[in-house]
Amino acid sequence: MKASSRALTGIVICIILAASFLIFVEPTLGILPSTEISFETIDPGGGYNYAERANFAIRDTVTWENLWADLYSGHHPVPEVPTIDFTTELLIAVFQGERSSSGYLTIITKITMTITHYTVYVDEIHPGEDCIILTVMTYPYHIVKIGNQPLNLLVRFVYNTTVYDCE
Repeated sequence: MKASSRALTGIVICIILAASFLIFVEPTLGILPSTEISFETIDPGGGYNYAERANFAIRDTVTWENLWADLYSGHHPVPEVPTIDFTTELLIAVFQGERSSSGYLTIITKITMTITHYTVYVDEIHPGEDCIILTVMTYPYHIVKIGNQPLNLLVRFVYNTTVYDCE
């Protein structure tokens, strides 16, 4: 095989590998279309005790019940665990972690889906320096449910943090 044929073969292989990467690893670059999907809020952040910053895709009853027990461990009585059918539904949970004052919010604003993954868009709202806030521990989070969609897709999270001024 001539050197020019080997070079051409190498270029073709590189192009195929690059295209595969763009299609399967990073579809948000616009090669694969995404569709906005609907979701339902299960818990807008009424519990507490989840002090870590985290996000989850919850796909089974045991994980869901354990998380609920953690969230409401200080409440008496503990609210009943919302029923989720994990054969057709998926929970997405986003936790901002422990905050030393009021004025913080975590809100899932949009979820999109491609053939490979979900993208969950999260707004984190923080109080500005001039805001009058309560000195109390808070644990902002948001838990939503999506249904009638593929359950085995990866879940990615995109955060937008906004600091609001209270003048």
